[in-house]
Amino acid sequence: MFEEVNRKKKKYEVGIIIGGIIVGLAAISYLPIGSSGGPVIMVFVALGIGAIIMGICKSKIKIISNEFKMVYVQKELEKVFPNSTYHFDRGFAQSEITESRLLKSRDRYSSEDMIVGEFDGVHFKSSDVTQKEVRGSGKHRRVVTVFQGRVYEFDFNKVFKYNLLILQKGQFRPFENFVKIEMESIQFNSELKVYAKNDHEAFYILTPQFMEKLMELDRKYYDKITFSFLNNKLYIAVDNRVDNFDIKPFQIVDSSILRSYVEEFEDMKGFITLLNLTSRMFKEF
Repeated sequence: MFEEVNRKKKKYEVGIIIGGIIVGLAAISYLPIGSSGGPVIMVFVALGIGAIIMGICKSKIKIISNEFKMVYVQKELEKVFPNSTYHFDRGFAQSEITESRLLKSRDRYSSEDMIVGEFDGVHFKSSDVTQKEVRGSGKHRRVVTVFQGRVYEFDFNKVFKYNLLILQKGQFRPFENFVKIEMESIQFNSELKVYAKNDHEAFYILTPQFMEKLMELDRKYYDKITFSFLNNKLYIAVDNRVDNFDIKPFQIVDSSILRSYVEEFEDMKGFITLLNLTSRMFKEF
């Protein structure tokens, strides 16, 4: 299994190296050729050829990765969440993500590796999400990745009694009449910030025990996790700059990749159990 995958992608990894060498040599030769009045157009042609070779080889490895995921992600997923489904080519629509209030709409958006399942009566979806923004103009124009990670959506049979946002320090302030709430825990306030419509809404959900669990997750994900409780859904976004499940160029494919799949699935289960999402404390009576 692993040997075949590694064999298939090795020739494309060689192509990436060759393309990179062409690009590098072209870039190095630009100034000498230009200053001597030589054919600068040939430099740009070489740059284009090198970039095309690299792009084609990377796309071929992506195809190999998708073929691998279709078989093995689903197989490992069912061991943890029976009757769940995996879709390598599907994800959240950007409108779904912005409705969570955890992420804003950006210039460039992609989402894939959707998982749909249920655990202990809680239905969930999760997907990789990448958002990029074009900044600057002219020669200073650049594309910046503003979010890359996993977004989780947990559904409930009833709506939350109150809406609540829990964000990292320094993140944007939400709209729609949400105000920043100071909790009684100085430690919690130093790690996370809370937005709600009023104090009562925040204190209803954020009991001392629940805040401890949120801080535990915050430390586990190195201050890269945010939460929103909206209507009948809980959203969690983890900006870990990781492209889950994909096989990468120059990465040796072995049993560790299957273990990484299981770790991601166990994280989803962990959210449900640690936060006690089956509890009636979150339901509207």
